[in-house]
Amino acid sequence: MRESGTGWYWGGRYTRTWFTTLAGLPVLVGIFFSVLGGTRAWVVLVPLLVVVVVVIWAVPLAVVDAGGVRLVMGRRAVRWADVASVLAPEPGDESVRLELTDGRVLRVPGVPPDAGPALRAVHRAHR
Repeated sequence: MRESGTGWYWGGRYTRTWFTTLAGLPVLVGIFFSVLGGTRAWVVLVPLLVVVVVVIWAVPLAVVDAGGVRLVMGRRAVRWADVASVLAPEPGDESVRLELTDGRVLRVPGVPPDAGPALRAVHRAHR
């Protein structure tokens, strides 16, 4: 049975929409100019655009499990033993913040602040 608070977190739709726009706009411009210029570069650019959009929307930003927190896009993993506490959300926070044992604060993108209590319970159970 899966513990509450563990799982994959994709993040907000707003953030992913901006990432899609920033990544897809240059490729769309390339497609436009390749069609306008009469070249066949669009044959490569269209599948590239599809792959970029699928990756942005299909890959989770963070994975929380019994071992710790893994930031997928940042390619970083934090064990529960390295986490001093899960901080309470402050006004304007968009993600959960973890206080590490060395005193640094780590924001976990994709994990909403309302998941904080569940992450505190997981942290206490696996410390």
